Amino acid sequence: MNSISKLMVGAVWAVGALCTACSDWTDTEAFTVNETNIQEQNPDLYARYLANLREYRTTSHKWVYAWFDNSEKKPYSRAHHLTDIPDSIDVVSLMYPDKLVKSEMQEINQIREDKGMKVIYDIDFDQLKTIYNNMVNEAPENEPVAMEFRQFLTDTLAYSLSLANKYQYDGICIKYKGRLPIYMTEEEKKEYKENENNFINMVNDWKERNPEKMLLFLGNPENLYEGVFILDKCNTIFVSGETATSGSELSYILAQSYLLEYGQKYGAVADVKNTNLTMQAFGQWAVQQHFENQLDAVGVYNVASDYYSSGYNYKNVREMISILNPSVK
Repeated sequence: MNSISKLMVGAVWAVGALCTACSDWTDTEAFTVNETNIQEQNPDLYARYLANLREYRTTSHKWVYAWFDNSEKKPYSRAHHLTDIPDSIDVVSLMYPDKLVKSEMQEINQIREDKGMKVIYDIDFDQLKTIYNNMVNEAPENEPVAMEFRQFLTDTLAYSLSLANKYQYDGICIKYKGRLPIYMTEEEKKEYKENENNFINMVNDWKERNPEKMLLFLGNPENLYEGVFILDKCNTIFVSGETATSGSELSYILAQSYLLEYGQKYGAVADVKNTNLTMQAFGQWAVQQHFENQLDAVGVYNVASDYYSSGYNYKNVREMISILNPSVK
């Protein structure tokens, strides 16, 4: 019996007796419950379930990350609620980390304290560069942008990093694609290195001042220069497979990223909206050995778009999780 089974079999059996008609308990995903019914019918049992769930976080399993679109500040659907995502998700990243409203903060505290989930957010270097370039291109000719990109990056990154303490996030995920240096001129390489060093060194300084918080990497680690040292400080190094059409393409992306030396610290991210690569196929690929190693984690982008699956909520994501971390048979 695996670690999930040992922790949860008693609670699943007892709650199943109470809620045999509840479809949330008929799927194979290890931590799916109808919280309202269970809390009302047997609050003590549900409290034990949550305690076991929090303990499960400390056991050996493939971690599951989810990117959640929290742009809707006045929810009109359960798909807009953090409290409805599958319990087997370990870490959720908010796609809009600033200007959180009271209800969002309440739900963040609830999934963290009750379920042991962690809540993080992204800081995307390439997105910041795009924003700056658009500012320059759209500025009137008589009022050009006076601020250089390095100053813009410093100011914007400092503010973005401050959100971790402002909203008490559990960590950050830095996204960095970069460019292959072989296609750059010497002048371009010089500017590229300066920008990278500015970005990575500020992140590193933040990590040293906040050692308890998570740090993840998502993107193309092979495009890092001197900043490659930051990978040693990351909990997980993700390669991006959001546009991959097959498992073989994911394997190619992984092979190009030079992650073999980082052992089991690496993972892959797929988009639940990607019709070319199903969540089930992604899960089956993720449990295989890759270059004599196992993935440490997987990530699901746009997770809330799977809420309305036929049969039951988050059907595809739950099936993927069951492949990664099988439940009681």
